[in-house]
Amino acid sequence: MSGREGHLAAGRKSMRLSRSVSARVWPLTLVIAAGLGLLLYVSTTSLPYLIASPAGDAHLGALNDCLARQLEGATRLGWAVAPDASRAAVFGPRVIAICGEDGSHSRLEITGATALTFDGERLLWAAAGGHLLRERDGALQPVGDIAPPEWLIGHAGGVLALDATGLLVSIAPDGKVLAQTQLPGPGGRLSIGPGGVLAAVEWGGGVIVYDARTLELVRAEAPCTVEFLWWLDTADQVLLTCGGPSSLRFNVRTGARETVPARTRAPARRLSGRALYVQGCDGFPCTASPP
Repeated sequence: MSGREGHLAAGRKSMRLSRSVSARVWPLTLVIAAGLGLLLYVSTTSLPYLIASPAGDAHLGALNDCLARQLEGATRLGWAVAPDASRAAVFGPRVIAICGEDGSHSRLEITGATALTFDGERLLWAAAGGHLLRERDGALQPVGDIAPPEWLIGHAGGVLALDATGLLVSIAPDGKVLAQTQLPGPGGRLSIGPGGVLAAVEWGGGVIVYDARTLELVRAEAPCTVEFLWWLDTADQVLLTCGGPSSLRFNVRTGARETVPARTRAPARRLSGRALYVQGCDGFPCTASPP
């Protein structure tokens, strides 16, 4: 993005104007001055936004710069970040780009990718072309045999896949199905907690929490009309925004809750291996403020 500057030129006023004309000009002058003041305010207060870019991100900037070079202007459809933020990937209609903080990078020609994630070993998984793929020897190779998921999220011992019917499956690195369970219906939003131990599905205005590996039910509750869930740094604590004037700090194991002041919080996901929140910006991952 680039800013533009305007140059204003003012003509000289004739000294022969009558007082009545001057009186009529003054209100117009005040309006113009107010408008210029507003323009200056918007321009200066918007400057940090205008100069921000994925490559300038404090934590992920170097990875994003590498990804942009690998993608070479390709359309960006989605992204993933390793649990410790040491690697990141972005996919387009026909390509997946992967970059690491150690300087490693690759561009894989993969058609039809719909979701990416990194597992606890920082290896990339992808849902593409109706198949589940896992990174091996510098390539993405088929693993397992499951329906294409809408959500794909890594946990400590593999990945979780949630499909359009509401089927949630836990999958080991070798493709073996560790466990599966059926949600009450489709349309859930899946996330993973610190350490990759617990997983939450926001569904129907409530929260369903599972052991991420075994899918053993931990808690299913609607402590409020849940609009969004943030995992906090304590492994069993989440922050819930509700359809009302307040938010809740909620313990997903005990059900204990605490009302906290409501404020504007941008939707973002906490990395499971690092106290860092991430959100999308211009098709790349960028760090976000904690909730």
